[in-house]
Amino acid sequence: MIDRSYLPFKAAREYRDRGMVKWMGFFLSEHTSALSSIGDKVDFSLKMPEEEKVFQLSQVYVNKLTILCFTTSRKEPYCGQICDLSDRMIHFRSEGRVHEFGLDEILSLELVEHAQ
Repeated sequence: MIDRSYLPFKAAREYRDRGMVKWMGFFLSEHTSALSSIGDKVDFSLKMPEEEKVFQLSQVYVNKLTILCFTTSRKEPYCGQICDLSDRMIHFRSEGRVHEFGLDEILSLELVEHAQ
């Protein structure tokens, strides 16, 4: 039992904590709410600095690497390779199509690891 004799209010001094019992319903409710809202938004705080974006894009283009490209145009990332790279635009081959993005539309890039 916790000693609460230092507290000024009688109700606070006599309070009996039920432990985790009272939190289980709250936890389940919050957990369910969090899971249902995970896919509802794109986190724009992940936006990369311009110079880092250009450096990574050039490395990916030169080495013909497969990446996940997160953009402002949709929630799911594009998975594929860069076909063409200019100073303001990239052409990205994904899902059998070529997509065109401005550098300002790219939020982040992630290298895809291939199982060997």
